[in-house]
Amino acid sequence: MLTCGIGKDMADAESEYVRSTLAVVSALEAVVVRSFGPNGGVVLFTRDTGEVLLTRQGQNILKSLHLEHPIARMVVDCIQAHCSVTADGSKSFLLLLASLLRRIHAQSKACREIANARARHLAHQLLRFCYDGLDDIIVHQVMPHASSLYSSSYRGDTLEGLVCGYMAGRVGIGQAEVLVPIISQFCRKWNVGKDMAETIRFIHTNFPLLHSTVLGLPIGRSCVQEGFLLGCDWTVLFERKSEEPIRVLVLNESVFAVNEAVSVFESYVCDSHATVRRLCVCAEELDVCVLLSPVKCPDLLLQQARQKRLCVAECVDPPLLDLFCQLSQSRPSPVGRVAIVTSVSRVVLGGHRLGCVGLTPAHSSRSSSEHILHPHTLLLCAPGPGPLDQCVNACQGVFTMLHSVCEAGHSFTVPDQSKNSLTDQSEETPLHPVQSHPSNDKLERSIPPASRPDQWHRFLHAGHVVPVGGVFDVLFHHFLLSSDWVAGPRVRSLLAESVLSVPRTLHSHKPRLFMQFQASLLDKLNTGPSHKPWSGGLESVSCKQQLLASVLQCVCKLLSVDRILHTRSHTLKTSHHEEDDED
Repeated sequence: MLTCGIGKDMADAESEYVRSTLAVVSALEAVVVRSFGPNGGVVLFTRDTGEVLLTRQGQNILKSLHLEHPIARMVVDCIQAHCSVTADGSKSFLLLLASLLRRIHAQSKACREIANARARHLAHQLLRFCYDGLDDIIVHQVMPHASSLYSSSYRGDTLEGLVCGYMAGRVGIGQAEVLVPIISQFCRKWNVGKDMAETIRFIHTNFPLLHSTVLGLPIGRSCVQEGFLLGCDWTVLFERKSEEPIRVLVLNESVFAVNEAVSVFESYVCDSHATVRRLCVCAEELDVCVLLSPVKCPDLLLQQARQKRLCVAECVDPPLLDLFCQLSQSRPSPVGRVAIVTSVSRVVLGGHRLGCVGLTPAHSSRSSSEHILHPHTLLLCAPGPGPLDQCVNACQGVFTMLHSVCEAGHSFTVPDQSKNSLTDQSEETPLHPVQSHPSNDKLERSIPPASRPDQWHRFLHAGHVVPVGGVFDVLFHHFLLSSDWVAGPRVRSLLAESVLSVPRTLHSHKPRLFMQFQASLLDKLNTGPSHKPWSGGLESVSCKQQLLASVLQCVCKLLSVDRILHTRSHTLKTSHHEEDDED
């Protein structure tokens, strides 16, 4: 039996829907706004169990809330869908969404009877602009001018700038100072060839297998370890480092499986001994020195390994072994796969010990022979489980963001700098693909790989990345207002003013600084770029574009609802009468 709990008349509920939606979004905004930006604070959550969670990440904050209102749950679902693509912008999403709803409410509340219809009409106009005009303004106006303003004067490391810009709002300043250079080093050590995009794609796909965690140590002990960390210690170890190749036997998971037909203990022991003898004979024939097993090994095998000076690691994660076999280009054997490694060692951090095997650089199977992967492991340390989870989530999010930048770099186009004019905004700038940029290709072929300039600088040169702190928002605001060929003036003004809410929040402690920054940037559009060197954090234009698209879709989804009907389900109590059966 269902009953509808409607506290007001239908017409009143319809006219008040926009205001109630704005109240819900504003409540979520108030939760995350204090942790927004590089100077934001940390949110503390306490659970009934006494567990404490400290975090600055927007997704973690929203996941930790107990939300009962359907609008709040709908908003959080939209944010999670957006972050699954870019791993970025959850707090900016709420700030922009709240600002849009405030302006829509202000424009629609004049006539209470048709307030919801007018708000829905504005939302559909915004969604139409998302599909028709958003890409054109960003690709043909924002990106070329951003490239001209900053590509020639940026003197920092572009990859490190992207990592720094991402980390600034997700971890503390001290943690960011440690993690930013480590992540940049991790990317560069993996990539031996020139195709960094393929390397980022590989790391993004396999990140859970390419990092290890150590609890109870300061974050400053985090590092990049050459080779593969096994996630466990060696059961039997004889360290080996030589110029000769070291053969490794990766055992099948079913090697030590017990035959279901064996039920007698003596028969089981005989079967186990036969398996161990077969393994030892096979190891001698293959001339292997290391055994890696996904399951626990019998004690008899460990005894034989000590006598024959074989290294043994047991209970290694099977997906990690599969990736190890893939990169080492292993070959099949009767009991598993045989691979070649360069070293066998142990990594000791405090009281923690982890097994490590070194691998030679291997060609990627999905790319050309120029793309070479040099396996390394990202070792992350933290004093507690909360900070450790925050570091892992932030590092994984970095590679999601970098992956989106690389994908956008292949789908977007590069402005022709020789024909680009900052003063003539009416003339469309000719574009051509990134891959066919002749000057970049000639430069990369003419100098050795070790001395090549920053391979990520081409993204800055193409306008795919911009400095953090509101550059994209100010440029988008300016060109949107001047683009009278898209949408109507009301929609352009509404969205343009809402976009500035994000950088205004960053400078909320000193609003005058934002006004000076905006005036200085607009002045550069007229006078030309400044050649004064600068370096700092960068952010992805594709992520900002995805943020705008996701927010506009969420606004339309929210305002398409006419009213909310709260339902209650009554539990039917049935009495069970037990009757005694009479024979």
